[in-house]
Amino acid sequence: MGYLTAKQFSQKWGISERRIIKLCKEDRIDGATKNGMVWLIPEETLKPSDKRRKISQYIQTQKNIAVINLNTDIEKYLIPAIQKEGYNVILLDDKINNFFNKKQIEKFLNNNEKYFCGLIIIDLENNNSDVENKRAFIEEFSKKMDCESSIVLVNKWDNNRIKLEKEMAENLEKNIGARINSIDLKFPELKNKFILDYKELCNDIINLLTSYKNTTGNSIETDCGYLEFLKNNRTKNLEKGKFYKVLNYYFKKLDKNSKFWAASIMLEDEWTEEPLEMNFRIVNLEAANRGAKMERIFIFSQTKIKEFKENKTLKIYMQNRNIDMLYVDYDEILKKEPKLLKIVGSGWDGFNDETIIADIESKDNTRGYVSIDSKEIKEKHECFKKLKEYSKDLRKILL
Repeated sequence: MGYLTAKQFSQKWGISERRIIKLCKEDRIDGATKNGMVWLIPEETLKPSDKRRKISQYIQTQKNIAVINLNTDIEKYLIPAIQKEGYNVILLDDKINNFFNKKQIEKFLNNNEKYFCGLIIIDLENNNSDVENKRAFIEEFSKKMDCESSIVLVNKWDNNRIKLEKEMAENLEKNIGARINSIDLKFPELKNKFILDYKELCNDIINLLTSYKNTTGNSIETDCGYLEFLKNNRTKNLEKGKFYKVLNYYFKKLDKNSKFWAASIMLEDEWTEEPLEMNFRIVNLEAANRGAKMERIFIFSQTKIKEFKENKTLKIYMQNRNIDMLYVDYDEILKKEPKLLKIVGSGWDGFNDETIIADIESKDNTRGYVSIDSKEIKEKHECFKKLKEYSKDLRKILL
C-alpha cells in the first residue's frame, strides 16, 4: 500500500490542501499519519463526508441505542459492552414508573430528533400496571427505527406479559421489520437481601441485541444467578451445581484490590478430577493472576505429608507464586487450640471481609452455603489469623 501527500489528495478529491490537513488533524481520514511536517495518507483512502453540507443533517451515521431504567449495577457492565459493539448509548430515564405515560412519550418524541437502531427496557420489578403505556411507547418509538433495528425487553417472568410481547413483536416485524426479543427473569419476589449476576445478564442482552438478526419474539429464561440471603444473612444450603456456580461468581469479582483468605482441613480425596473441581481451580488461578491477594491455609497431620506431596491440585497451586500457601499441623491444633478446628469445620473461603462461602458435611446433594453475617465473618477471620500463627510455608513442607 502506497501513500500520497495532502497536496496530491487535494488534486484527487478536488478540495484544498488546507482542508485536507484540517481533516487529518481532526482524525477524520483513516490511516493518515504525520511524517515531520508532511501528512501522508494511504492512496486508497475514501473521501470523508462533508459535515458542513446540509445533507449531513438528514444522514445519520451514529448507531444510537436508547436504554431505559438502567440501575448502577447493570450500568457497570452494560454500557461498556454496548459501546464495544460500536453503539452510542443514550440513557432516556432511570425511573421506569415516571417514564411510560402519555406526557413523557410526547416529550421524548418532540424533543429527540435522533434515529435509533436499538432500544433496551429493563424492568426488574415487572410493573404490569404500565404494560399498555409500555406498548404505546414502543409503538411510537419504533417510528424512529428501521428494519435493521432491535428491541430487547428485560422483565420478571409473567405469562400474560409474554403473550403481549409476542403480539407486539409480530406487529413490529410486519410494519417495520425491526425485531423484539426478551429476557425473562425467573426468581422469587425480592423480599430479602439478594445478589444477581449482572455481568451474565448483560451478556444475554448483548447477544439478543446483536446476534439474533433474523429472530423476533424470541425469549430467554434465566434466574440471573439469583441468590437469596435469609433472615440470618445466610443462604439456604446450596446443591452442588449452584454452590460451584456461586463460588465462580465471587472468584471472578476478585481483582488487585481484593483480599481472599481460606482454610480447609485436607482429606485424601479433597479434590477430584471432575469438571466442577477442575474449573474451580482455574478460577482460583485466574484471580491470583489478576493480582488478588490470596492466602490459603491447608490443615492436615504431619503423617499425611508424604501422601499430599503427590496431590495434583497442591502441585498446581504451588507453581503460582501469587498464592500464599500455608500449612498447619492438624495434631498440633487439636492439642493446643481445638476450638479453632471447630470453627474451621469443613472449611471456608473468605472474600474480603464481606462474604464467606462455607463447606458443610451433608448426606444429601447440598455442598455449602454463603454468609454475609458480620458476626460469623469476624469469627472465621479471627480464627484464620490465629491459625497463621501456627503456619509454615507449605511449599517447603512438600518439597
